[in-house]
Amino acid sequence: MIWPTAFGMKKYTVIIVDDETPARDIVKSFLSAHDQFEVINEADNGFDGCVRINKNKPDLVFLDVQMPKLTGIEMLDLLEKPVPFIIFSTAYDQFAVQAFEKNALDYLLKPYNKERFNTAIKKFLSVQKDTGFTDVQSDDLLKGLQKIEEKLNRIPVRSGSKIHILKLNEIHYIEAQDDYIKIYSQKGNFLKQQTMKFMEEHLPAETFVRIHRSYILNINFLNQLEVYERQGYTAITTENQKLPVSRQGAVKLKKAIQME
Repeated sequence: MIWPTAFGMKKYTVIIVDDETPARDIVKSFLSAHDQFEVINEADNGFDGCVRINKNKPDLVFLDVQMPKLTGIEMLDLLEKPVPFIIFSTAYDQFAVQAFEKNALDYLLKPYNKERFNTAIKKFLSVQKDTGFTDVQSDDLLKGLQKIEEKLNRIPVRSGSKIHILKLNEIHYIEAQDDYIKIYSQKGNFLKQQTMKFMEEHLPAETFVRIHRSYILNINFLNQLEVYERQGYTAITTENQKLPVSRQGAVKLKKAIQME
């Protein structure tokens, strides 16, 4: 939220999310030279950062990438839209930084100096003349960042104001639903804006099998595989859910459960 100051200058609200106290202190110190900014909150982990950003709706977020509980990339995926402007502070190498250069408002490669920090601030102020950080831009940012992630070992999801961290061994199967996926788990069922292709590429292939264009199955929750008409198959889960299996999916599934 932008607050007017006593002199008519716009005041931009800021939240800092970084697990290192000195790193947050540096941002606050450098930012103190800019009267039009006000730090309204901070967090030392991605989980609390996500909650505070969704609650306070800041104009600008300084966000670390490698953090406990939730990484900066996982956190970005859980932020309510419209997403605020993001300036990443990261220790990632130059290859990973290419994703930030292409999609983020700016990034600060640790350690950075005051001059580099001021450049990022000037970039933020210049784009304020536009309409802001659109949903399309935030989606592009997330896609760019996800390219540098390796295999998933958990999946964060949001349900209303609550954030859940799903362990992979809690997920039964995943279903495609238009631009979303629906994750069926022991903690409940959750919608997430993600593609089946991304999930297939980033989940461990020895456990999660794309059995159909619309389904990815955790084979630990497969109860039986039934032959259907015309050499088709139906996968029946331990929860007695019946999922279609394509011919190609059947080959993958049989290999995964060592039927062939």
